[in-house]
Amino acid sequence: MVLTRIVDNISSKIAFFPPTPPSYTIQAHGDGNRELYIQPADNSLFKKVPKAEIAEVSIANGRGKGEKIVTAYVKSPTPVSFTLLHSHGNAVDLGQMLPFYEQLSKYLHVNIFAYDYRGYGQSSGTPAVSSCLVDISAALSYLMEKHNKELKDIVLYGQSIGSGPTSYLASCTPGLAGMVLHSAFLSGLRVLRPNLSRFWPSACDIFVNFKYVPKISCRTLVIHGTEDEVIHWSHGQKLHSLCANPSDPFWAAGCTHQDVEAHPLYLATMRRFLGEAFGHEYSKQFKK
Repeated sequence: MVLTRIVDNISSKIAFFPPTPPSYTIQAHGDGNRELYIQPADNSLFKKVPKAEIAEVSIANGRGKGEKIVTAYVKSPTPVSFTLLHSHGNAVDLGQMLPFYEQLSKYLHVNIFAYDYRGYGQSSGTPAVSSCLVDISAALSYLMEKHNKELKDIVLYGQSIGSGPTSYLASCTPGLAGMVLHSAFLSGLRVLRPNLSRFWPSACDIFVNFKYVPKISCRTLVIHGTEDEVIHWSHGQKLHSLCANPSDPFWAAGCTHQDVEAHPLYLATMRRFLGEAFGHEYSKQFKK
């Protein structure tokens, strides 16, 4: 417990980079229902997505009990149960990500549920490794209870630092449809020290994906840019080799840490994988 707090205190200062100030505020619609929406701080930079369902979810247990995380639910244009639970990368928040989620939902025909880690956007508290693990668990519970989703309806998607909470949750949640690791790392320290011994104690590391991934039974897709300048491509290659139920990986040729989604094969790869994860009912949406 003491060591966890020490690692949290250090990681909160050197591993997390929430946008400051946040890219958005939370407002209430003036239509009588007072439903929440995300208002971009700068409309010239980020598009408003009024159809996204915004909620503030209370943390019911663990450190930070009583704090709140902001969540966003973007429905598919066609009614479906298929849902991505997306954990975004570092240095962004929901205000920046919502326009992307809107387009991704449209092209993939899935619902997208996402959240801001504590200390990001308008979520309260301070970011830390242990709180991220609690946050994604709270997000999953809310998604299932509020939006009536079952585990078989859900694919976890973790991008960059989001691969940590995603791999953790998938490792202890059997029954999920699948998982996507996008520009993921073996562990936090291994980004800085690639040759770190495997015997280095996990308690002195953060987000030990290389230990989580072999325990994950659901279908898993690893995506990585071959020119990633932040997290070397070799991290993705090793994680793929550790997968218990791997899909064909997607090595985005020429892509860096920031632009994998712009690769011309990204959407086709995602559709192919979601067909593996969700089955024929998903794939038949795209048959003429």
